[in-house]
Parts: sequence; C-alpha cells; structure tokens
Amino acid sequence: MRIELTPPGWATHLFSDLTDWKKDPLPVDRLEPFDLPDDAYFEYAWQDGSGALRPDPGNHSPRLNPWLEFACNITGPQYRPDPDGEVGRQRPRGRLMRLTLDSRILKQSRSLLVYSPPGMAEAALPHILFQDGKAYYGWGKAPQILDRLLAAGVVGPAHLVFVPSVARTKEYAFNSSYREFLINEVLPFVEDRVPCDGRRTAWGASLGGLLAAQLAHQEPELFQTVVTQSGAFLFSEDMDLNYPFSGNESFLASVYDSVQRPIRWHFQCGSLEWLLSSNRRLADALGNKGSVASLNIRNAGHNWVNWRNGMSDGFRFALADSS
Repeated sequence: MRIELTPPGWATHLFSDLTDWKKDPLPVDRLEPFDLPDDAYFEYAWQDGSGALRPDPGNHSPRLNPWLEFACNITGPQYRPDPDGEVGRQRPRGRLMRLTLDSRILKQSRSLLVYSPPGMAEAALPHILFQDGKAYYGWGKAPQILDRLLAAGVVGPAHLVFVPSVARTKEYAFNSSYREFLINEVLPFVEDRVPCDGRRTAWGASLGGLLAAQLAHQEPELFQTVVTQSGAFLFSEDMDLNYPFSGNESFLASVYDSVQRPIRWHFQCGSLEWLLSSNRRLADALGNKGSVASLNIRNAGHNWVNWRNGMSDGFRFALADSS
C-alpha cells in the first residue's frame, strides 16, 4: 500500500507510528510517499508552528485513539478489525461489581471493577487481573469480548478484575509498593468476594504490560499466565520515563539472571512501533529458558485499536484450557 500524505499549509512536521510519534517527527519538507503492508492500521497527525499536534483536515475517518484525540488513521485494503472485538453497543451480559478498597499501602481509597460471566458470579473461576482497568473495561470491551468467546465455546469462563490507575507512570514503572498493593491487598480483597480457583493471569498494555510481567515473575505461585500487549520492555529504572525510546531492558536482564518460572507468556506487539525488538528479545529469552512464550505481531502501532484487535487472542491463550 503506497501512502501519499499532503500536509496542510500550516503543518511543520509529521508525527506518526513510523516516527514513534515523539521520537523523530519528520519535517514536512522531507516528506515523501512511503509503503505500508496492505493489512496495516496506521495513525498520524500534523504539528503546527506553535508545536501543537492537530488532525489532518483532509482525513475524515473516525478518530479512534482515546489517548491521542488528534490521531487520524489510514487502513490498508486488507485490514480487517478482529470480528470478536466488533461488539458495537452490546453491553456486558454478566454481573459487574464496583468495589472500593481502602489501601493501607497506598494510603488512599482505590476503585475496582469485577466482571463475572452470566450465572457464574458465585463460581470459583480463574481471575484475570487487568492493569489500565478503566481502559480495558471501556475501550478494550473485555467483558463483551469474553461473552462472545464463551458463547462460541472457544474459551472457558473467568472473573475479570479491572484496576484503574491514578498516577499511571509512577505506579506502573518499577514501583514495588504498587506491586505489593496488587498482590497483598487487591487480590485478597477481590477473592474474598469473588471466588478464585487458584488460576490467575496478569494482563496489561504498554507500561501495564511491563507491570503484568513483573507481577508474575515476582509471584509465580500466584500467576500462571501473562498476556502483554505492546509491553514496555525497553524500559529500565535509570531511564527518563518522559522519553520512552531508550532503556536497558532491565526486565530482560532479570530473566537472564533468574531460574525458569512455571509461567506461560503471550506477547503481542505492532510491527510499526518501537517496542517490537524488545518484545521479540524477551519472548526469545523466555523460550530459550524452556517457558511457553508466543509472540503475535500485527501491522499496527502503539494504540487501543491494535490492542482491542488482540483481545480475543489473549483470551484464547489465557483461557483455552479453562472450564
């Protein structure tokens, strides 16, 4: 697919999946036609002379990025959204519990959501712990996608635990106190109210994917499965978290330095994002240690369209053997 973008007269730079957005914006006087895979989902925006990012006035496609309201999109002729993720206005069919936890560790009250499939609210089932809980519940449509897969008989049931963040970067990036909050407060609090059968999956996107991996690696007796979507595995504690494009891959180093954990790993990443190489290296390292580690790559960038298109694959990996 050949892409020929025409910058508006006020545009100075192109920001897009191919520039890692903030890392290396392209001056419009260097812009040339470029090629993308025919099944790609591609996002971009223009920067004006004041430094603000603005949508392309010539692109009338619905803007689908809840984190970047100025991001326009282009899809290739072979791009198809995952059919299990196309739930429209369908509402979750099961029970949603809204809980408030008074955290001793964080010294504040935190809201939680717990979704149980229809008729299974009291059943002991696997638990899936989602970071970015508000996003996975709202934008990711995780309950509706699970409902659809259950109706098709391709996965077993689970309780979905959604933990919204408050100070996302501070909480998710190498924060041992926040991990303690999840392990020693959230899990017991939820499981006292919604029974767990002992099987747990840690799930997250971007920094949430890094956090999910850290949780399971730290507590392999609690978590048997990890699903990460565009996990921020390039990151390290000594890097500038406001510039997420360089780091020493400290989680990969911890895998090299540790014994194999009995954890199953499912990685997803876009081919158009800067985190692909670090995800591939981590999946290879875990596989070389004898762990089950799969990597699913889609021709997309670092965004919720990509991640929602991967939700059903994540559920199939986490719950295929659940009953």
